Amino acid sequence: QTQHLTMTQGLFWEIVGGADKGGILVRAGKELKSEEKSGRLSHGALVREIEFLENGRLHYEIVKGTGPETGWVSIQISGKELARRTAAPLEDDLEDEAPEGTSELMWQIQKRCNKEMKRPVPEWKQISIEQVMKNHEKMAPGMFYGLNFPWTEEMLLSSKFGAEWLTQAMHVAGTLSQDNKILKVSADPFKITTGNNGGKFLFEVEYLHSSPDLHTRLFAKIPHSMEPATQSDRLSTSVNKQPMEFYELNSSRLLEATLPVKIPRYYFGDISNETSNFILITESINFKDPQRLDFEGKTRGAPKERLQPFEIEGPYDKCMDWCLRGEPKEYYMALVRCDAKMAGLGKAGAFGDTTHLRKYFEDFSSVPKEAYGMKAECSGQPPNQLKTKIDTALSFMADTGKVLFPSFCGTEVFQQKLRTTLMKLNAYMAEMNYWCHSDPDYIVFTHNNLNVDNGYFWRNAEGELELGVFDWGSMGSKSLGFKMWWWMYCQDFEVMSENMDAYLDCAVSTMKDFGGPKLDKEVLRMQFTLTALQQMFGLIAAVGQIYKMCPKKEWPSIKDRYDPRVGENIHGKSTLRLYLQVMRTICLILEEWKADQIVDDFEEKVTSLLGVGKKGPSTMQA
Repeated sequence: QTQHLTMTQGLFWEIVGGADKGGILVRAGKELKSEEKSGRLSHGALVREIEFLENGRLHYEIVKGTGPETGWVSIQISGKELARRTAAPLEDDLEDEAPEGTSELMWQIQKRCNKEMKRPVPEWKQISIEQVMKNHEKMAPGMFYGLNFPWTEEMLLSSKFGAEWLTQAMHVAGTLSQDNKILKVSADPFKITTGNNGGKFLFEVEYLHSSPDLHTRLFAKIPHSMEPATQSDRLSTSVNKQPMEFYELNSSRLLEATLPVKIPRYYFGDISNETSNFILITESINFKDPQRLDFEGKTRGAPKERLQPFEIEGPYDKCMDWCLRGEPKEYYMALVRCDAKMAGLGKAGAFGDTTHLRKYFEDFSSVPKEAYGMKAECSGQPPNQLKTKIDTALSFMADTGKVLFPSFCGTEVFQQKLRTTLMKLNAYMAEMNYWCHSDPDYIVFTHNNLNVDNGYFWRNAEGELELGVFDWGSMGSKSLGFKMWWWMYCQDFEVMSENMDAYLDCAVSTMKDFGGPKLDKEVLRMQFTLTALQQMFGLIAAVGQIYKMCPKKEWPSIKDRYDPRVGENIHGKSTLRLYLQVMRTICLILEEWKADQIVDDFEEKVTSLLGVGKKGPSTMQA
């Protein structure tokens, strides 16, 4: 019996036909009437794909089983399946029985992750808008398991996929035992209406052998559709933010057993580099109170009922902290503590070989100095273009949308401060990115966007707040101060400002406690503030988008942030509410934290580090 288990590259097929005939017919060529080879390819054989044609002809090389070493077969005849794609064969070097003190389920997850770490997966190749537009409806095998997969709710529930496909998917992912299968897949009546970076839906499954360890209500994350209302969001995530979904899928696929925080149980996930389509299937989180969120702020200041221990709060959404069942500081401290713990453990090597991780996650620790694009001239966008965006944003904040912004936004002093500060930072944009990542101690492996809507919270028996985490897009290694901004930026400025020292102290001490180096709190503060100002470049460019979501004619009658026209989610996304609140926050950071002086201090630091003189006024003027 042939067995070449060292072969792990490429796509693989399992021979599922021919059980009653001693295997399936093999021919020497791709033509259906080419010479028939001696012997049949055995039922249950594993073969590696050499070439696959659209007419269903497969050129294979045998890996495990009996029959011709190589040849051509049909994957189906008269609608009967003869061969199906499957995962690469991987050795498992862990014991079958769980060690003492480890549950059987946790041990199976560890074994699965251990095998996944060995799975050969190609590195992501950058794709273009044109490629996504051309291929988004094309069926293509996934990068991880080589299976075709659904990327809409309708596809998953269809007869083409459904229970049979989901059984195969979970088998190849190692999340369902080979002697079990899915009997039925059905729609869940609850519809998820939020999500900035993808579509989401719930569905129900029935198993042949039910078990407390198998969830029957599952969650799926998929790309935004290419319909007009969400096409720009799809292109933003698939192209501008690529490969964030690749990183997210890898987080669940590879790290479920080693992350120091609970995450939804992984069942399957894959993505096509050719089409950008993807799917992630996990357990559905059993939120206790998934009622409509209080977008209008009617419950502000009102006491919230405390749930029973271990009942899961929420779900929550961005920039709506009045919905939290406790004090906002408590939630953000939990987020900081969670991510800083992960950062420390990453420095201590808890997640495995860093060389391996660099292949599957964002990694700024290996970016060469010359890649940052630093130069004596302005290293940001053209100053004249930036000035136009700043002027448009100032007009909006001081006039059209002034009800949502501090009154000082209308003063000439503040407006000149904003122009000068952003123009200077823009001149040093590449240098800022380099400086934030120049000391490897500050480059940490953690979640990149851990907001309250990316966590699910409960209280233990002692009343202490605990959390789990999902939405691992853009997981990887980047500067801690950069990441802290993206954990904190959606809270109200007043809460952020009052507790900023506590957040920084918590990050420094927790990271050190879990194996990382002791960082300088003030360096983190500068990284945090510079990253906030960096986001302002994107926000001031989005005024046109703000007007599309809330036209100018509406603004004279808007009284506050709780008006549904600016407070509600639009097409299921918090974009408008987020843009408005974060613009306000950054204005307050500039004014109250004296961020203009922080930029001046940064200029001193980075020019000293690089051994160059300060940039001239021409790099900061339109």
